[in-house]
Amino acid sequence: MRTDYRCPACILKVATKEAQMLLSKDRMAFIKKVISILDKELEKAITPAHIAALRERALKEVSRNPDPYKSFKGNLMKFVSENIAPLIAKELNNLPEGYHKFRWLVLNASAINGYEIPLHGGDDIAERFMKSINRGLGIDHSESAFDLITKLDSADIISYVLDNAHELPIDLLLIKYLEGLGKTVYIFARKNPVADDVTLNEVKNHYESPYIFGLESPLGVMPDMESETNMNILKTSKLIIAKGMANYETLTELNLGIPVLHLLTVKCEVVAEHVGVNVRSPIALLRR
Repeated sequence: MRTDYRCPACILKVATKEAQMLLSKDRMAFIKKVISILDKELEKAITPAHIAALRERALKEVSRNPDPYKSFKGNLMKFVSENIAPLIAKELNNLPEGYHKFRWLVLNASAINGYEIPLHGGDDIAERFMKSINRGLGIDHSESAFDLITKLDSADIISYVLDNAHELPIDLLLIKYLEGLGKTVYIFARKNPVADDVTLNEVKNHYESPYIFGLESPLGVMPDMESETNMNILKTSKLIIAKGMANYETLTELNLGIPVLHLLTVKCEVVAEHVGVNVRSPIALLRR
């Protein structure tokens, strides 16, 4: 999804929220950096994620902190793990085997994406999550995705590209379910901290798998910044499950020749128009 004329306003809105994480003496310097990035990079940026990645690099530089979101991520991940994921797992046990369990996990994985630390602050995640669940899937390709998945054998790779750290406990429920069906899931997280995205080390601290990989891309999947190994895995996968808007923005610009199931909550007008739903809609969009 290409950068739109409305994207700079969102980029700057997030920056003003992030500035509150800084010392008061550093806030204006950070905002000036972001404005300079918009001025220099807007026309050549392929996607909004490319500009957002530069904003996050500026935040690290000004804060002199390699992981500005670390404490926020840890607290929210703990909250979701202790208060939301168990309820999802409990309901999962009440559902019939097969598609109904898969759809329940897909809905939750999409709905939890509606929360963003820089926009929402960390106080009302449960309330926002329930509102997303109650809205239901604005686009629901879960049945087609499940049909595709059931036809894969254990040698076929499903690549699961993670997004925000607080989503991990719910993503792991879906990943474990797929593995329980005998499927092989390769998990991708950020190699290095960027915004509130989950990192390779954070995933490894919560889950054991021989197939956990660190993305070089600062946000989304950017082939010019990505390792050859990671791109080869993605290109040879039989399905990519991609969480969040940055992955949507970047993957829709790539022709990998394989199906991609996008699980996210739409958080801006540009993506809403591109997808064809209302803002705040959770979606399970399968692109073939």
